[in-house]
Amino acid sequence: MSNATFGTANEDNAHLSKSDSRAVRRRSLALLGSLIRPVRLRFWLTLAMVVLSQAARVAGPALIAFGIDHALPALKAGNNLPLVLTGVGYLAAAIATAGLTALYVTSTARLSQSMLLDLRVRVFRHTQRLSLEFHEKYTSGRIIARQTSDLEALRELLDSGVSSLASGILFMIFTAITVFALDWRSGFLVLAAGVPMYFLSRWYQKHSQIAFRQSRVVSARLIVHFVETMTGIRAVKAFRKERENAAEYGELAEDYRLVTVRSINLNGIFQPGLVLIGNVCVAVVLLVGGFRVLSGELAVGVLLGAYPVHEAVLPAGGPDGHVLQLLPERAGGPGKGLRTA
Repeated sequence: MSNATFGTANEDNAHLSKSDSRAVRRRSLALLGSLIRPVRLRFWLTLAMVVLSQAARVAGPALIAFGIDHALPALKAGNNLPLVLTGVGYLAAAIATAGLTALYVTSTARLSQSMLLDLRVRVFRHTQRLSLEFHEKYTSGRIIARQTSDLEALRELLDSGVSSLASGILFMIFTAITVFALDWRSGFLVLAAGVPMYFLSRWYQKHSQIAFRQSRVVSARLIVHFVETMTGIRAVKAFRKERENAAEYGELAEDYRLVTVRSINLNGIFQPGLVLIGNVCVAVVLLVGGFRVLSGELAVGVLLGAYPVHEAVLPAGGPDGHVLQLLPERAGGPGKGLRTA
């Protein structure tokens, strides 16, 4: 393990080797585990809510398929009970999805705030325990950057990233299981869409890790420069360094802008790529399924039940496509800074 993965040494390095990245990831996961341990009961309850909400969400299309293929023919034969049960089941699934989603979103917010409170207290206490020699070398501006910028990144991860990632992956799994249960041929088409999505996600994850680490480094430099300029404003005015400081701040702001644009460009490739994969998947499923319906091999309801594959491809990136790289990329930020464990 190199110094890049320990303490504050070489913390501005955004390009870590594979061994260093693995070491940082292990330390970050260990820290995450220590933060979850005091609230593990709420964590497991929240996870159960996520699983149940996504299972109820996937039940809707399966009920539609049953209603078209079985309940409607039964209704024509004079038996309206299957259609009534299908409607009641669909309504119950919708209510369960809404209720469980509200519960797990609220529970996730409380869970994340408890973990962040614990982490902030740890960082503050650890900072006070450090020697005067450390504080003479490691400026207050850098400590403030760690307490604000890096912890804010973790807040984004805990508030939305983890829940979005978990619900998206579970929805994909449950949808694939449902499609396989309805028609195994359509299920294989759904799995085939996972191949290009995997390679696209890996590409995005690799490049966005570096972009995020660079943004954390540049953001910290901005905060450090601003804080140290304001705390030393008497010296700045005494030595007439306003223009020099403004020029330096402008360069840092431009660096931050360029890193942000790079991240946006990566997302601009990743998001349309996911949409394209989802649309192509739906087109193939409907095309192949349509010919099978015409030949009598496939029921119309089953074909309509396979339509949610379009939604299933998107949640991993979804409207918040960055969640695929949240866990590893956050590990490259504060994980390299002050040790709190």
